[in-house]
Amino acid sequence: MSDFLSVIIILLAMVIQAFLQLTPGVFSIFYHHALGKTSAKKADDASLSFILGTEILTAIIFLIIYIIISFVVTDKITDSNIYMATLAGIFIAESVITFFFYFRKNSKKKEQSTKTFLPRFIAQNLIINAKKAKNRSDTITLGIVTTACELVFTLPLYIIISTEILNLGLRYGFVYIIAYIIIATVPLFVIRTAFRTDHNLAEIQRFRVNKKFWVKLVLSISYLLIAILIIVKGWL
Repeated sequence: MSDFLSVIIILLAMVIQAFLQLTPGVFSIFYHHALGKTSAKKADDASLSFILGTEILTAIIFLIIYIIISFVVTDKITDSNIYMATLAGIFIAESVITFFFYFRKNSKKKEQSTKTFLPRFIAQNLIINAKKAKNRSDTITLGIVTTACELVFTLPLYIIISTEILNLGLRYGFVYIIAYIIIATVPLFVIRTAFRTDHNLAEIQRFRVNKKFWVKLVLSISYLLIAILIIVKGWL
C-alpha cells in the first residue's frame, strides 16, 4: 500500500509539472518572434534549443536534489514524521498559493491574460530576451533561465519525487526521473506542434486564457492531494 501511494505521489507531481504555465508562455512568445525573424525551419530548430535548455536545468536540479536526499539526508530523517509533516505543510501552502496567486489578477476586469506570479520586471526581462534571442546559446540560456524562475513551484516536486524513489528502494527510479524530464517538455512540444500546424500566438494565448481557471484548479488540487497522501503514508 505504501509503495502504491508513493507511485501516486510521483504521478501527481508529474501532473503538476505538465500544467505549469510560465515556461510554455515564454516559449510561445519566443517561437512567435523567431518565426517573424527567420524561416519556419530555423525557428523550429531554435525551439529545440529552448527545449534543450529546459531539459538541462531539470536534469541538473533533479540530480542535485536526489544526491542531497540520498547521501546527505539520512534515512532516519526521511522516515521521520517531522520531515514528512514539513513536506506536507509545504504542499498545502503551494496548493493555496497556486490557486490564489499563480496567475496575476487583471487590473482591468475586461482584460484577459495569462500573466503569472513573477514580478513584472522579471517577466518583462524574460519577454525581452524571448524576442531578442538570436543564436543557439541565447535560446538554450532562455530555456534554462525560464525554467529556473519556476523553481518556487517545482523544487518541492523534485524533493518529494526523490524521497519517494528512495522509499521505493530505487526500483525503476531512473524511469520516473526520465519520465519527469520528458513531462516537463511535453507542453513545449505541444505548442511547437501548434505553430507548425499554422496556429498563431493569438490563438494559443486565447486557448491558455480560456483554460486558466482549470489550470490553477488542477495545480491546487494536485498539490493538496500530494499533501494528503504524505499524511496518510505517515499513518500507515
